[in-house]
Amino acid sequence: MSPDWLGEPFAFKDNKLSMTRKVHKRLLSEAQEAFPFEYSALLTGRDSIITGHIPMPPSTSSMHTFSWDGAAFLGAISAIRKANVQWLGVIHTHPHSPPIPSQRDRTGWHYPSLSYWIVSLASSEPEWSVYQWGDQTFEPRDYTLTEDT
Repeated sequence: MSPDWLGEPFAFKDNKLSMTRKVHKRLLSEAQEAFPFEYSALLTGRDSIITGHIPMPPSTSSMHTFSWDGAAFLGAISAIRKANVQWLGVIHTHPHSPPIPSQRDRTGWHYPSLSYWIVSLASSEPEWSVYQWGDQTFEPRDYTLTEDT
């Protein structure tokens, strides 16, 4: 059994993820500020609705990978628990490539119940993709943007 703070946005086969427009806009702004380096954040909310995020400071400045300092990660998990929300996923950027999981993305993902978002900043129009881990690969999933509540 998973702890209460660890969400399962794909608990049901037909669950469709949603993200508030406010969070979507803020994530894109923060990602663009980090360019040309990778940006990442933990996504928070309840069930399959993403209503918040916690930016994760990179452990190194890289244009091709992201990683987190252990203390920062544990601090983010503590903040999720204190806020009584769930961790629903991770988002990171591909500043110079399409929003397709890399080999490093595939081998470094340890939370199959969570959503995995990639935003490509390689062209003038950002591309967003979301994935679910299944059968040893990432499977594309749909999402919707919702109005803030």
